Amino acid sequence: MTAYARARGVPIQCDPCPDLAAAVGDMPYLDPVTDEAPWYDPAVPESRGVLGVMGLSVAGFDSSPITREPVQLVGPGAVLGPLRRQHRELAYTVLLIATEDCALSYGLEWLSVALQGSACAGCAGDEMCVFSCCPTDGDRELRHLYDVGVLDGPQVTGTQYLADGTVLATVTFSLAAGKPWIYREPLVTGMDWVPIGTGDLVGPVDPDQVYQQCLTAEPCTQDPLCPPPPLPPLPPAPTSPCYPTGVDLFRRSRVSVSPLEQSSWLETVPVLEVRTGSQDMRRLLVRFWTNPQGGTCEGPLDPCAACTDVNIAYLPAGSTLRVDGRVQRAVVECPQIPIGVATSTPTLYGPEGSLFGWPQFTCPTGLCIEVWSRSADTAPDATARVLLVPRSDVG
Repeated sequence: MTAYARARGVPIQCDPCPDLAAAVGDMPYLDPVTDEAPWYDPAVPESRGVLGVMGLSVAGFDSSPITREPVQLVGPGAVLGPLRRQHRELAYTVLLIATEDCALSYGLEWLSVALQGSACAGCAGDEMCVFSCCPTDGDRELRHLYDVGVLDGPQVTGTQYLADGTVLATVTFSLAAGKPWIYREPLVTGMDWVPIGTGDLVGPVDPDQVYQQCLTAEPCTQDPLCPPPPLPPLPPAPTSPCYPTGVDLFRRSRVSVSPLEQSSWLETVPVLEVRTGSQDMRRLLVRFWTNPQGGTCEGPLDPCAACTDVNIAYLPAGSTLRVDGRVQRAVVECPQIPIGVATSTPTLYGPEGSLFGWPQFTCPTGLCIEVWSRSADTAPDATARVLLVPRSDVG
């Protein structure tokens, strides 16, 4: 926008980031028509008169969404209550520059439509990418917000006309991010795809049986000479008929994520991706361990010390699974010729078929991950990877 305005002689006072165009992969800017600017539309002649939008101020990135509601006790004091994160609101003030009034009117129309996001996002919102400061390589400074949508549409709060007819309009609007965290790029370690179709052959074994051997801590203040009265029997926990059980042969591969690149104060969340390859996959199990010392993850890993499991009963051939801790959603993409790609939501099970909980790691732990799948239903070209993504409450 600065290049377009200055080419027309508009006295814009702005100190742009010198490496911004290279960071976003753009060539040097010439004019909206030649560069095919996002707002340029050959069917609308007025669009060539829009010179762009320049940010004046933004609020919401430097405030934390953490809240806590104390519950007052009958006596002195209060119970603090759990921490929760509310949605994040971002308030923008921008300058819309156009060569004349008709171009300004079109620019406002375009801005209003652009802020509505993609038609495919629906009520979930879109991904938003911003730089936290002037970029140098485009990755280190890049931040991501998810489930972002417009909260208040553009409102013109002031206009100024220059001698040559150029119009400067001050516009405000606000966005809301349903996921309050600000995410960085995934750590480099763990980004490589690991073959799982040629992993170690293990079994016959039932991966869930290991939990029956795990010891749990018992209260130590109970007097053995005064046992408590027996509790009434609990009803059996319901189990899904689709959750696979029993002894079988498995292919097992391991993924190691180093803690060396992790910040000592940023928490991280995993993003699991699996490509099933040339045949259907059944009884997929992914198990996580923390690895604070950055070991090689070789040798036996104690299942009782695992952080969590991800169990999925079935994935079709040629599909890609993504279990995304950033948005806390899972999706399976299945190519369907000649229609395109169909998306579905898989059922995720936790350990022993329990409810699945989204894992998060609050210190630089590194990870050891085992990927299990039933040998008879694992293609030789099946692969998996686990990304570890840092996040923060302010940026």
